[in-house]
Amino acid sequence: MKQELINWLNNIQKIDGIPPKEVIAFNFGIYESETGYKIYLVGSFEYDENDDDWACIEMPTKSHRYFDLPKELQIKDSDEILTVCAKSLTEMEKEGNLKIDLLKNAVAITVGFDDGELIKIR
Repeated sequence: MKQELINWLNNIQKIDGIPPKEVIAFNFGIYESETGYKIYLVGSFEYDENDDDWACIEMPTKSHRYFDLPKELQIKDSDEILTVCAKSLTEMEKEGNLKIDLLKNAVAITVGFDDGELIKIR
């Protein structure tokens, strides 16, 4: 899944370009759609380590900002889905794959379900 996420992020960067330096936090939101579980990426001009409400941003309107989770994850429960996504993103951060221009100014990167607590990646 990591390579697919890398490709997805590179595509977002290619289409949207580099966000303004004032975008300091990103959240990989996870939700269940009619067609299965997906991840989307949103950026924020603010971040509060003690209040996850900073990530309550409108969901993207552009389809390229969404990533369909792999079929093998679609049958898992939400806790397992979150664990796999967080592990993949944490590994990507350690490997330097999240150091791309799209995310370079981020003081925080998180992942979580829309209605749950966020897990900090950076």
